[in-house]
Amino acid sequence: MIIEADDIFKKFGTLEVLKGVGLQLERGKILSIIGKSGSGKSTLLHILGTLDTCDRGRLLIDNQDTSQLSKNAISDFRNNKIGFIFQFHHLLDEFNAMENVMIPALIGKKPVAEARENALELLNLLGLGDRIDHKPNQMSGGEQQRVAVARALINKPDLILADEPTGNLDSESSQQLHNLLFDLRDRFNLSFVIVTHNEELARMSDRYLTMVDGVLV
Repeated sequence: MIIEADDIFKKFGTLEVLKGVGLQLERGKILSIIGKSGSGKSTLLHILGTLDTCDRGRLLIDNQDTSQLSKNAISDFRNNKIGFIFQFHHLLDEFNAMENVMIPALIGKKPVAEARENALELLNLLGLGDRIDHKPNQMSGGEQQRVAVARALINKPDLILADEPTGNLDSESSQQLHNLLFDLRDRFNLSFVIVTHNEELARMSDRYLTMVDGVLV
């Protein structure tokens, strides 16, 4: 299992957002989580990505109990093991496509030449070889999201977490991104957790769950 989450609880003030969530994800599989806004999907994704901690429960990623890691160790673990794809890309406007993709590798203290070589390989793989010098405002929404996908892959993670990855794209770009994620799963044996409102994407997954009021059903 790449993810084993048991009895995850999370509260913000008096509002209980997650109420004993448990899930497992096999390596090389895609799990989608659907549900209404406010149901707790994004909160769960943040906890699975070690961007936040649960109040109660246990989370193992690749057999590592994340609660046993120090603050610095969890940052290194996250940077090397997990890639993130967000709805709004979160690309840095002042950097071009190549530089945006390289950032996680440089944070991980990879040599610049190695980071540049890997970024170029990924951008070519994703059909962006002619966009490496373009800044985000010079690219379409679909191209920006593919840059974000390349950035998520740069450190060769085992797990990709995607929060509404098609939420800001038109239908054609959404379909292209759907197909791309499945191709990447097969090519790199990646595991995905995708939070989405897109039921078509959810049904394409190996498995999908619905979150209702902080519980997976």
